[in-house]
Amino acid sequence: MRRAASAPTPANAGTPVLFLTGVGLTAAVARRSIAALQERFRVLEPRLGNSGKAQSTLVPTAEAALGLLDGDGAEQAHVVGLSFGATVAQEMAIRHPQRVRSLILGSSTAGGQLYVGPEPDVRDFVGRLEALPAEEALWASVPYLYAAGSCRRNAPLIGEDIAQRLREPLHPKAYGHQRAAARDHDTAARLPEITAPTLVIHGEQDRILPIENGRRLAAGIAGARFMPLPGAAHAFPTDLPETTRRLVSFLLEHSPRRRRSPAPRTGRATRA
Repeated sequence: MRRAASAPTPANAGTPVLFLTGVGLTAAVARRSIAALQERFRVLEPRLGNSGKAQSTLVPTAEAALGLLDGDGAEQAHVVGLSFGATVAQEMAIRHPQRVRSLILGSSTAGGQLYVGPEPDVRDFVGRLEALPAEEALWASVPYLYAAGSCRRNAPLIGEDIAQRLREPLHPKAYGHQRAAARDHDTAARLPEITAPTLVIHGEQDRILPIENGRRLAAGIAGARFMPLPGAAHAFPTDLPETTRRLVSFLLEHSPRRRRSPAPRTGRATRA
């Protein structure tokens, strides 16, 4: 794992953002949000599932995420999860609530009885994806991950996402491990244990996880905000790049405010 960070503003130096993604194309899609967040926060991200020898775990886990916080010396973090990373974020918020200052769950599901599956053609494609050559699989995923309008409006951005993913080759077994972990994910009965301020964000055109998953996820978390995104699908950071501003606003809202420096002493009494 490695930490990706830029110099944070003093107001947010004490609370980093832990950003969790899946190991597929959404890991590249997340780079757009991460880059924007780095302008205001110190961003921590597990880099898992690649083919390099330094990778110790094929898919993100709550324990690995907690270890990243410990290694950074952070008592708490804002936790942002996208796609499979949001299932890990849920587990972290449930198991270690004292470490999560706020929570953003994008393109996610609670699983179990609250899970709403995709259409049969989407389910069949996902089942075949692992057998395709890497680059072919990425391009074939485009109509399933992105909103229909993005193929016309944001085609260069989609190309950037694919190029980014190809620069970091995926471990041959990583995708299969992620699918298995996703099938086992079930926080449906434990959502009331999430106490962190929560924002659930979901594209209305999501074909991988239909938007009803987001609605049910938000409904199960006390006080959670639900933000549906018209014109966006599973890969909403690329479909609607401006969405990241809303993520930043939510995190700033739940960040500790910087204390004002005391007024310099002048040796003279001041009037209250």
